[in-house]
Amino acid sequence: MHRSPSADRQGRRAPEEMRHGTRLESVKEIREVIRSRRTSKSSGLAIADDTAAYRPLRRPPTTLLCILDDGREDGEWFRLREDVYVIGRTDGEVRVPNDTMISGRHAKLERRAENNGYRWYLSDLESTNGTYVRIGDAILKHDQELLLGARRYRFQMPTSGTAEAASREAEGPARGTRGWQEIGRNDARPFLVELTTKGEGERYTLQKEDNWVGRSATQCNVVIKEDPLVSPRHARICLDSKGRWRVHNGKTLNGTWLRIDSMALETACQFQLGEQRFILKVL
Repeated sequence: MHRSPSADRQGRRAPEEMRHGTRLESVKEIREVIRSRRTSKSSGLAIADDTAAYRPLRRPPTTLLCILDDGREDGEWFRLREDVYVIGRTDGEVRVPNDTMISGRHAKLERRAENNGYRWYLSDLESTNGTYVRIGDAILKHDQELLLGARRYRFQMPTSGTAEAASREAEGPARGTRGWQEIGRNDARPFLVELTTKGEGERYTLQKEDNWVGRSATQCNVVIKEDPLVSPRHARICLDSKGRWRVHNGKTLNGTWLRIDSMALETACQFQLGEQRFILKVL
């Protein structure tokens, strides 16, 4: 009986790659190499092979977007391979139809070529309830909105007297005019005002140059009561060395969130539309 050269003694046909003298490395073998390198690194053993892992050099890096599950650190993940994604309740490439606080077309994620690389930008699309990013610290501008716990607040510089002074200075040389950020230690105090469905609510005056905001009356001089999502010591609002007001998150469970129109994003960050939170991660 004549047998094909590609058949073994039991009459089984050899894999296609063996017919040409080539054997493909199996997934199991590849994983074993990766696992052995990770084990060596974690155990602190010296690694003679310092080869860098493969990464594409010309195309944009892989980017992941996660729609977080309620109260969790994980959720539904998407790979972003296009340059522009619209997020909304009824329109766009990413839709969240069950959140009525999200506008039909709420925000846009856009990847731009920048400085021999790529960067993602998040832009609000004139949404009703705004687009917020979770911050570590940021400069506060007049009328800047914040999310602390379950409530929205607006940071405001005092308008009594200071607006008239700015107007008088504006009549002189342009360089003599002070902006909101330059209003300093001798002016009336700035404040946070709560924004409610019925308009402006309670005001919290920033009496000091260094203020802590939170639920604890013993740890904070700006006390927000009856909001269980606010930490006992939640955020710090203070003047920096240049006379600018800044807000710092106090490493809180629920974070401090800044309303933005458009902002360049870091390689890993969170943002919120309506009541839905998202993670953007660039690998």
